[in-house]
Amino acid sequence: MGAMELLVNEVESRFGISSAKAGSLLATVLGLIQEQNGGLSGFLDRFRRAGLSDTVTGWLSGAPAAAISPDKVESALGAQTLNTIASKTGLAASTATSAVGFLVPKLVQSLAPGGVIPTRLPSDAMSYLTGATGVVTAGARQAVHAVEGTSLRRWLWPLLAILAVLLAIIFWPRNSRVAFNVEDQVRMASEKATAALAALKPGFAPQDLTNALNLEIINFQTGSAQIPDYSTAFLNKAAEVIKTAPAGMVIEIGGHTDNTGDAAANLTLSQQRADAVRNYLIQQGVAATQLTAKGYGDTQPVGSNDTDEGRFRNRRIQFTAH
Repeated sequence: MGAMELLVNEVESRFGISSAKAGSLLATVLGLIQEQNGGLSGFLDRFRRAGLSDTVTGWLSGAPAAAISPDKVESALGAQTLNTIASKTGLAASTATSAVGFLVPKLVQSLAPGGVIPTRLPSDAMSYLTGATGVVTAGARQAVHAVEGTSLRRWLWPLLAILAVLLAIIFWPRNSRVAFNVEDQVRMASEKATAALAALKPGFAPQDLTNALNLEIINFQTGSAQIPDYSTAFLNKAAEVIKTAPAGMVIEIGGHTDNTGDAAANLTLSQQRADAVRNYLIQQGVAATQLTAKGYGDTQPVGSNDTDEGRFRNRRIQFTAH
């Protein structure tokens, strides 16, 4: 799944809102960044001026993207901007503010991999912003502005949001949402994961470690349990960090597949992949007692198995601390 779609799913799950509203929120924030003088750099300056310079530096260094408190969000963006975002997305003001605080750190890290701030929005963000959903959402926003200040405003946005979803379903080609570059996704994930590991402080919490490890995408070839060459550098770094983990911490390496093929075969393959990662880390000096491996097959999907992106998300190694 593309980076923008992953963010939409996270917002949808975290705040219990519809995918349409989560997508509208992302599109609105992307629009705000695009319209900002200086683009993303200018957008980040608003947070620096609000006393969040260290926080912004952490985002760009790949540190865990913790949510910003509502008061800090309001200080950076202003109450009027947040009220506008709430109006455009059909969310309560408090929900919109909290959702923006959750979304912005993750979005910044997605837009600026390796801490390099782009001069313009990357292609995946632009395609999301100007694609079928983005175009319909933009039209809805224009319609809302056209009647702003009238009693129609209260009910027009919800109707237009529903219309946006219906039109996207009818006219958006089925495969348009899966037109993503696997190599780019893997490269960006590896950069973020490596930076997050490097940013861990002595005495880190188990959750901090697994959050960093789970940023990596180990994209096994179909039907193979051979660790891809590009992942070895990350796993070498991971081994170094795991060896410094607090005493008693045990990390489970979970193997997962999509639902293509036989379920029993998938379960076996997922166990083989989890074992392969565990064995590699042990070879790099991690104590065997610190690691367990378990294959889950296709029983715990995190995306839809009906799309290429969803199946890509489901084929994963997931680290859990015990």
